[in-house]
Amino acid sequence: MTRRLSALLAFSLLSGLAQPVFADDDAPKRKHRLLDGHLRQDGIGIEVGVIAGGGGTEYGAPRRDITPDIQGLVLRDRNGMSARMVIGLLIAVGGAMAQSGPKSVESHSYVSGDYLVTETKTTYYSEAEKAEMREATSKSIDGLFAAPYSDMELHLFSRDRFGRGQASGYHLNFFVGSGKPIAFETGLGFGKVNSMVDVAGTPTRVDWKYLGMPFRVSAATGPARIALTYEWNWLKYGVEGTDRVVHPGADGMQEITAVSHPWHLDLSTIVLRRLALEAGVTAQQIRRPSELGFSVQAGLLF
Repeated sequence: MTRRLSALLAFSLLSGLAQPVFADDDAPKRKHRLLDGHLRQDGIGIEVGVIAGGGGTEYGAPRRDITPDIQGLVLRDRNGMSARMVIGLLIAVGGAMAQSGPKSVESHSYVSGDYLVTETKTTYYSEAEKAEMREATSKSIDGLFAAPYSDMELHLFSRDRFGRGQASGYHLNFFVGSGKPIAFETGLGFGKVNSMVDVAGTPTRVDWKYLGMPFRVSAATGPARIALTYEWNWLKYGVEGTDRVVHPGADGMQEITAVSHPWHLDLSTIVLRRLALEAGVTAQQIRRPSELGFSVQAGLLF
């Protein structure tokens, strides 16, 4: 009991001391607001919270009335270093691989006697060209860390530990961007979620997988922030049509693979500089407005 009280006291003290701040040091001092969308957009802070949703989200197949309920945790690093470091590392690794790889490969075949001879000529980058590539990579990383906006958004779903929904897994996006009054952000995302849903009395497993590039346009309008996000899922192109319909699984359960390029429209705000609230709708296809999914989030800023 003593340990619990000590931990609770420490948590309370840290919560009282930590204050989300604005990313731009030259930004004018803002009056205290009950609802603040600008702090949601421009502030720096770590958010820990919960998420719940349902309907035609990307984790189901709304056209087949498979719409799992989701519950879980949210961890977000707004305008911090997490997304910048991850994307910067990927740029650095990509630049190093490009420098060490061949510049061009040419093959030439000819007949010599009774044999077909193939000669391959590989050309590598010169030291001067490698230096230019290193400089370009360095400038890209410098621009990344100079960008005013970044986001690391992690959603963790559970059926039995910290949630009572039908989904279990994770959904992670990294964003970096700039622009005012309308901001544009992009980056990298991946995730894997499986859901257990009862369809007409038959247990059905929904497998959702994601690796791709998210794009987001957002703006702060006084008390709220509006964001439109599109997730370009590269894995959709590698899933057969037979996997996208309900079919018998290896364990006797029905299963279906859910892959789409979903759109998310979210409205969020910060209450008294501490409580983050967000509500949004999801569409796997904009042409089908009757198959919308929804989600709500609430969290504390530190």
